[in-house]
Amino acid sequence: MAKVFVGIMGLLCISLLLSLNNPSRENNMVQLAIQTVKIQADLSEEVDVKLVEKRESPIPGFYMIKLLVVKKDTEVPIVVYVDRSAEKAIVGTLFIKGENAALSMVGNPGIPRMNSEKREPGKTSLSF
Repeated sequence: MAKVFVGIMGLLCISLLLSLNNPSRENNMVQLAIQTVKIQADLSEEVDVKLVEKRESPIPGFYMIKLLVVKKDTEVPIVVYVDRSAEKAIVGTLFIKGENAALSMVGNPGIPRMNSEKREPGKTSLSF
């Protein structure tokens, strides 16, 4: 009886450890970042978005995901911040104490600038 109990507890511990390092959650974060960029930039089907890097973000509870938007003749890197639960995404420039965090953390990624002449209050659009 004690051996069965120890065996069951061991299996529960192993399943808990495997669920903590769940690769599908990591995949969901990247997919959310890619889908967010495609929707926000209104990208066509022939435009490819590839993962470049994923790392901890200066925003607590978020990861910084660097993507590369590949068109026929250009490649544009962009940074997306995704929370650990893969439910929230932030696209834009993050400033910490007046410094552009994306530029200081990943070099000059060539983040697309907001097209200011087309922008209306409350609306933003990415320009490629």
